[in-house]
Amino acid sequence: MARRLGTYSRMVAWLKILLPLLAVAVLGTVFLINTDNGFESGFTFTKADRETLEAGSFLSHPQIDGMTNKGEPYHLTAEKIAPLRDDPNLVEVTSLSGDFRFLAGDKVTLAAESALFDIRAQTITLQTGGRIETSDGNIAEIKTLVVQIETGEMSGTGIEANGPLGQISADQFRIEANDTENHVLWFENNVRMRYDLQNESY
Repeated sequence: MARRLGTYSRMVAWLKILLPLLAVAVLGTVFLINTDNGFESGFTFTKADRETLEAGSFLSHPQIDGMTNKGEPYHLTAEKIAPLRDDPNLVEVTSLSGDFRFLAGDKVTLAAESALFDIRAQTITLQTGGRIETSDGNIAEIKTLVVQIETGEMSGTGIEANGPLGQISADQFRIEANDTENHVLWFENNVRMRYDLQNESY
């Protein structure tokens, strides 16, 4: 570190003046590394953003856009993200919201008061619960959720959902693509459903 400061001391001196002025513009949005063919699958941060996180600071109101390995886009926003102590690959997220749009036209929207990004594993974990909504009309409260960024698949526990056919709850659930590439919400273990006869015609 001393060697770096000795080599770039003049630049560092200027940065100490300029960074506070540029902080709002630089930290307002988090961009993925771009390639000639568009966004890489998964998420990462620019060098400047990573240095900010490694320094123990935080990014305010970031926007994270990218694609799964199938080219399916997602868009995430947050109030704040900050590195977990002693591990810059783990990022704490405050007030997360966003959506995943799949090739077959399905969409999953999620929201949570807090989440954890694992940059190395390319996952988003909702450890304290949250809410998901599917494009076919299911709205659910969940206890936990793990999102695999590279595939767009999701799994979790403790789901209570309301949808076009009624109410359903289960100890575990998952969202994954079937043979036709449509993403399906599966319910598993201790599944309970109350069927709504009024919506039977739909």
